[in-house]
Amino acid sequence: MESPDVPTALLRLAEALVVLAAPAAAQIEWSAAHGCSDELALDFDWANSWTLALIDRADPRLINQRLHDLLAAIDDQLNRMSGHHNADRWTDDALKTDPGWRDIRALANEAIQEIESLNIIAIPPGPKRSQD
Repeated sequence: MESPDVPTALLRLAEALVVLAAPAAAQIEWSAAHGCSDELALDFDWANSWTLALIDRADPRLINQRLHDLLAAIDDQLNRMSGHHNADRWTDDALKTDPGWRDIRALANEAIQEIESLNIIAIPPGPKRSQD
């Protein structure tokens, strides 16, 4: 199987970041559609792990240090919030009120801006909320 190209890898990473940057209400709906709020972290972890490796192999200078730092900060924050002892940080209420989630949203928005500045892909739209 052929590996994805750089634009495809960037798009997949951007898709994961867009969900992390979304407002809490949209994240809650996205999580419900994908099983649980853990999927927010798992989706990012999956995309972050393979896309960075692929892109760095294809063009080691494409991803600047700022974007690497932002992605590492998101990963670190998600890791700090993980584990059974932090289960309360993965509830719908926590998505709305936990400062860690606010930090992740801010970091994800900054990372999206860095990807956008590469002028390689269009940033996909965020998750849509259903109408009540």
